[in-house]
Amino acid sequence: MKIFITMRKLSIKQLVTLIATMVSFSVNAYDFKDVSGVDTIYYNKTSVPNIVFVTYKSLDEPVYAGEIVVPQYITIDGKKYIVGGIGENAFKNCTALTSVKLPIGIEYIEADAFRNCVTLTEIKLPEYLRKLGYYAFGNTSLKEVEIPAVKEIEGMAFKGCKSLQKVVMHDSIKVVGDYAFMDCINLKTANIPLALERLGRSAFFNCFVLGEELTISHKAKLIGLYAFGNCHNLKVVRCDGTAYIPYCEKGAFGDVYPIDKKLIVPPGTKNAYMRLQEWKDFSSVVEE
Repeated sequence: MKIFITMRKLSIKQLVTLIATMVSFSVNAYDFKDVSGVDTIYYNKTSVPNIVFVTYKSLDEPVYAGEIVVPQYITIDGKKYIVGGIGENAFKNCTALTSVKLPIGIEYIEADAFRNCVTLTEIKLPEYLRKLGYYAFGNTSLKEVEIPAVKEIEGMAFKGCKSLQKVVMHDSIKVVGDYAFMDCINLKTANIPLALERLGRSAFFNCFVLGEELTISHKAKLIGLYAFGNCHNLKVVRCDGTAYIPYCEKGAFGDVYPIDKKLIVPPGTKNAYMRLQEWKDFSSVVEE
């Protein structure tokens, strides 16, 4: 029996219901699942024939829980695949997920991959990771994280991680995106990468207990709006810029003036710093 629907006879309410129903049938994102290991994991194929990435079973059904071990390889129907990445939304909203072990071959973690995994307390990021996506670990319970040589930590990557206390960033990282560590209210220790060129807006906003001293290297070009806003524990900022002094957007170190922090700059550069608005507003500027 065939059913024909005449769209003009549907009310707005009926049309919305129909569309919602159609969408609900399209949320299954995986190409196949692997049940050969301890955990059932869902995968999608990529444009490279022998590489797959981890995905979700359904957006409406977060199934991953407990300790998950992602294998380096999987075999489906006699064919061997390399697990190369963690896809968008792969573990999102898996509120019973406590830890994930990733293989060395993982090169990317996409947007929202672990967002809202509120019981996720530990993860070791693979050495060859090259992409750390938008909101990838937002609102998780990670306590420490070591970030390898990704080109950029994308915006909101760790936003709202209230249990996070220590961050170690590889010195080759060039960009820390907007709001990357915003509202990490217990973050005590975080280094600024030596290669950093841009620190995004509100990157460390509301990191109230961030360490007393930080160093910004000579490669820095931009420190965004409120990048260190409400970092009340921060007392000393050392900036190594000489030939090029980083541009600071308004309130980069907070919106209380004068800035109640000590600024240390290279010998012979104090006058150059004092010509720039945000730098000259420090309560104390010394050459060292």
